[in-house]
Amino acid sequence: MAIAERYGAGHRILVTGGAGFVGSHLVDALIARGATVVAVDNFVTGSKENVAHLAGEPRFTLVEADVSEPLPAHPALAERFDAIMHFASPASPTDFVPLAIDILRVGSLGTLNLLERAAADGARFLMASTSEAYGDPLVHPQPETYFGNVNPIGVRSVYDEAKRFSEAAVMGYRRTRGVDTAIVRIFNSILADEKVLYDDGLELRHETVQELADRIGTSVELFGYTVPAFNTHGAMAPSEASFLVGHPTEAQCFRVTTGYGRKLAVTGDHSVFRRGADGEPEAKPVRELAVGDRIAIAGRLDVIERERKLVSLVDLYSAPGHDRWAVAVTWPGLGGELHERRDEAVGLITARSGRTRQSSWGTLHRWREDECVPLAVVQELGINVPAEARMRRYSSGAGAALPVNVEISDQLLWLFGLFVAEGCLFDDRPKSSFINISCDDATLDIAEHIIRRDLGLHVVRAPGSADRGPALFVHSHVLVDLWRDLGLGGPEKAIPGWILGLPLSRLKWFIEGYRVGDGVHSGKKLDEKARHEFSTTSERLKDDLVVALARFGLVPSVGRYTSTFQQRTGDRRYPFWRLTLCHVSPWSPLEWDDGVEQELQAQRFGDLVWAPITAIEPVDATPLVYDFVVPGKENFWAGTGVMAHNTYGERMRPDDGRAIPTFVDQALHGKPITVHGTGKQTRSITYVGDLVRGILLLLDSGHPGPVNCGTEHEMTMRELAERIVRLTGSSSEIIYTERGADDPEKRRPDLTLARELLGYEPQVGPDEGLGRAIDYFRGRLPG
Repeated sequence: MAIAERYGAGHRILVTGGAGFVGSHLVDALIARGATVVAVDNFVTGSKENVAHLAGEPRFTLVEADVSEPLPAHPALAERFDAIMHFASPASPTDFVPLAIDILRVGSLGTLNLLERAAADGARFLMASTSEAYGDPLVHPQPETYFGNVNPIGVRSVYDEAKRFSEAAVMGYRRTRGVDTAIVRIFNSILADEKVLYDDGLELRHETVQELADRIGTSVELFGYTVPAFNTHGAMAPSEASFLVGHPTEAQCFRVTTGYGRKLAVTGDHSVFRRGADGEPEAKPVRELAVGDRIAIAGRLDVIERERKLVSLVDLYSAPGHDRWAVAVTWPGLGGELHERRDEAVGLITARSGRTRQSSWGTLHRWREDECVPLAVVQELGINVPAEARMRRYSSGAGAALPVNVEISDQLLWLFGLFVAEGCLFDDRPKSSFINISCDDATLDIAEHIIRRDLGLHVVRAPGSADRGPALFVHSHVLVDLWRDLGLGGPEKAIPGWILGLPLSRLKWFIEGYRVGDGVHSGKKLDEKARHEFSTTSERLKDDLVVALARFGLVPSVGRYTSTFQQRTGDRRYPFWRLTLCHVSPWSPLEWDDGVEQELQAQRFGDLVWAPITAIEPVDATPLVYDFVVPGKENFWAGTGVMAHNTYGERMRPDDGRAIPTFVDQALHGKPITVHGTGKQTRSITYVGDLVRGILLLLDSGHPGPVNCGTEHEMTMRELAERIVRLTGSSSEIIYTERGADDPEKRRPDLTLARELLGYEPQVGPDEGLGRAIDYFRGRLPG
């Protein structure tokens, strides 16, 4: 059933314990609804950090106060409230002795104070009770009609009985004073081969999330990372990503394919953005989607632009992994500078070669005559390399030399595009290293001119034949090293991230070079400039081209095709990708940076395009699945341009003594995980986002409760410990200690009433929720 939203925009709501774990998430959800929220907390266990992100929010006020005392005279507390939500109370087992009186007071005097205020204001009063009200239950699972099995004098009783008194007080005020009340009984709260697009503070990067995780870690806090994300108006902008979260999953996984050839593989609980009835994005789990639904793909990308005008070969060969003795620098006057430091130079030669000083003088004389010296020598002698210097391979014979500072001109970007389309790199040192480009002669003429002018290198041309087209070759070890450093010489064709992040006025030259070189030059539709076709056999390059075109706000259709070369290989079929752009104005990529329009047979929302789902098919899970955490936006580019959604938000105290933070703390520090008793006692763990959703459903429903809110996924403490060891990748062993007094044997809610009354169903599975909690605790745990 659907519950109408009763408390939102225009309503004032008081949340006690609003800086606590659950309370702070509840505040976020109410603010998102448009409500005005006043949070009251005395910070005995709550933290201002949990609501710090709301600083400056005009609809939020934080008041420091103890609700066990009468509410203080504060302007935000003077006006009437439409609803009061009582979530104040220490709740950790570690609090039951040192904070016993505080727990009893907030569950008795605090509840009575707030019920009086609700009666005076005519406000709905929702009280957070707990599964502890059932004690060590003899009925399993526990329905709301079960009265429980509580020890009234045990160590845990201060919390258990405080909640039971609060429930009695709530029902007393409902029956005798007519207060609109509700009780919620809370049960404990809790595909790697897909591409992501992000900026790591150095350059824009486009790779599988597993490649990112392999480099920086599985679940890590991020600093200086941004991802393309859209706001409430659908406008794309670089947005800060605070965490990368990786964890195993047991959920069914699906690949969603849309129009325009965009795909994304996710767990069934992971959401993408469907076009809602009002035309705006609404997050929907993939398992709730159907073929024909329209979901958001990125129609335009706004990224952090970085210019790159120059490459220093001195810096390149000074970096780790390069041999400064393998290359030599040369410039007029170098011989004289070497003569001034001749004694030091001879010492370097002797130490390097192991020869006598006399023979080293002969090497020095040759260097002076040729004015060509290994880079290592120049640097060790403290000689500054001037801008006019050139660099080549250090060898006995003359070799092609490049400028030590290579200017990345527009024309060189054009050449890079042509190379990615039609070039290859060959490296067989110490014998031969070269780059090769093969296409039509007219295009090779332009490429040869750029190489000779900008790089000063000799070009060898090979005429075309019946078996192969015309080609050019440039032999140079230094050029091959430069190409690799620029990201142009990888095993698979791709567009380097630094090129994808260039200003549009520069990126257009690369695209034009690729357009000229990709081999599609004829046909009526192309001749009439009615469309563009960009082709490649590389899936990685296909995805990079989607990103490059999205920088201009262009959405290509992507298709998979095959072709044959009858004269060469007969009927053998060769697969390739084709990206097609139709109805683009202006047609020339060299004009796109001034603005380009595209006619699409699809509706837009800001920078998003609504693409119809054409297929949803089950796929195997990868060993880990991942999310970016993007505070305030919670969406990011994934797959081939589908905007993925994610939720997060663990704010549990890492030292609160409950099983999850305790086990995570121990696992992350490699300590033994201490399970009380035999580990056979069970709990159901609920992700906090599911919990908040259930609470708000009860608030809106008007039902008095009590209503159980949690999950029916039950596991033993041993199973929980084993999961956390697996999810953290820890080597911690599991040990067993004495079981505490009154520790319940079993606890799992019966959710029948929540389903029938509220339409409530938890959505986040245990591995997903635990993975997010683990991510939150990393870097926050003491010691």
